[in-house]
Amino acid sequence: MKKIFTTITMALCLVAFSFSASAQADAQKKEIQKKVLPAVFEQIKQQTGIDILGWAQPSLTSGFVESLPGFHPENGLRATGTPVEIQPDSITINVEAINPTYGKIAGIVKVAFSNYLEMTLPTEIAGRSVTVQMPKLITVTSSTLGSLAEIEIIKNENANAMLDIDMNITLLSAKAPLLGLTMAQNTTTYAIEAKLEIGEGMKSLWELIGGIMGSTSKLPDLNYLVSIDLAGMMTTGELPMSLYGIPTAAPETKIPMGDAQVALDFSGNMPLKYIGLTSYENGTAKEWNKHWFDMKQATEQDLVLTIDKYAFKDATKADSTFAQAYIITMSDYTKITTPESAAQSVVNRVVSELANEGTVAPYQMTVEVAMDAAHAMKAKIMEVGVVPGMMRSKAGATINIKSYNADGSLKQEMDMIVTALLAESKMSVDVVPAGAQAPIASTYYTSNIFGAITGNEAIHAEGLSVSLTAEGLYIANSGNADYSIVGLNGATVAGGRIAGDNAYISTASLPKGVYVLVVTANGASQSVKFVR
Repeated sequence: MKKIFTTITMALCLVAFSFSASAQADAQKKEIQKKVLPAVFEQIKQQTGIDILGWAQPSLTSGFVESLPGFHPENGLRATGTPVEIQPDSITINVEAINPTYGKIAGIVKVAFSNYLEMTLPTEIAGRSVTVQMPKLITVTSSTLGSLAEIEIIKNENANAMLDIDMNITLLSAKAPLLGLTMAQNTTTYAIEAKLEIGEGMKSLWELIGGIMGSTSKLPDLNYLVSIDLAGMMTTGELPMSLYGIPTAAPETKIPMGDAQVALDFSGNMPLKYIGLTSYENGTAKEWNKHWFDMKQATEQDLVLTIDKYAFKDATKADSTFAQAYIITMSDYTKITTPESAAQSVVNRVVSELANEGTVAPYQMTVEVAMDAAHAMKAKIMEVGVVPGMMRSKAGATINIKSYNADGSLKQEMDMIVTALLAESKMSVDVVPAGAQAPIASTYYTSNIFGAITGNEAIHAEGLSVSLTAEGLYIANSGNADYSIVGLNGATVAGGRIAGDNAYISTASLPKGVYVLVVTANGASQSVKFVR
């Protein structure tokens, strides 16, 4: 079973450093790259949805499909059309907080995202339009060794494709093609086809870190094709997908590597009904299983998601055997499709909630595994708890995460401390293992929530002046105008008429949070964000 904490312990794998302090600078940098980049790429995947290492050697799983641009519309950090937009800005890893000896060589490792591009695909998936956001440039630097890697994403103009991007990677000053991704609709079958072309830069990267990933150090001479049959969704209610390997020496050959049938249902919170998966070995089907998703309001406090896995003996799928189940109990709905993504999903939830509403609600989640179909024999493998906090100019929460061994003993514990300085430009998530004196890593986000006025501040726009006190707002130079106070969820919570140029509006009855004051006079409106 995969380690669930992989998605959040971005820096823990750095503990395994093993290099000679007397080595030359390039040799040190190469060794640092070998150890650091797998963790870095995992975080790039979590924060942007760009699964660089997963694309290098793909297998048809729900996680791989979701990593393709546009095929994870439920992820709040990449959603568009909401009142608030959030973009990852950077990640810092404090190597010295993990190991002082290695920290003297590696220093602070920083991953920065910049120059975001946004593309709306000219099609719909399951009746939903798809907008893709991704950074044009991702840089990985060490405070002591300088540049460790640079990834450049280029959007190509291609009238025959829904999406056409190239990625280049620079390692040790050598720039090479990383991969190419083209998504287009097949004019004969009308299926959406995503083509992945593996570049020389990806092959060099894999040789560098392949041993760390627990696989061979050389990639096969294959490119890849993922086919998504939209017409099948209309006729069977299932979205069929297939993964093929395309030999570079025989580009007309398609080697089957995986099939999936995804049943979607957007009538409730859980968009997945089931996923049927077929695995291949050397082009021959070898394994068949099905994952069933069921969500129920078990009690007034508990919403329970169960993911039951059944295995079939052969391709006829005439009978099945129960294999395993995960039971995820949560106090409110959180977008989760795999138990491995549970912890990161809660982090995404808190960041999105903080940006959209200015506050965070208390939250609890428990993940259990069951080895019997009745779910009578369960073992707890994770607990997540969210404790909110709110001050005059700062909002946030502490996310406590515990993982457990098979015998029920505590395996690992850490806090994720989320903080938004509402009058500034960034939100941060600090990773603090139990007993640590300082964060081992931090992620920063930018959002259009920021710029709200807080205590002892004022804002001036087009002659209008608004200042904030603990219990209300002073408005000057407004003229005879109407006003409304709107929450970030779009609901109007107060309103009225301003008689004269100056007015005082009480906000004492409003819950703590971020609001927008809208002042309208002579058909023109001005708005100001403020923190209660």
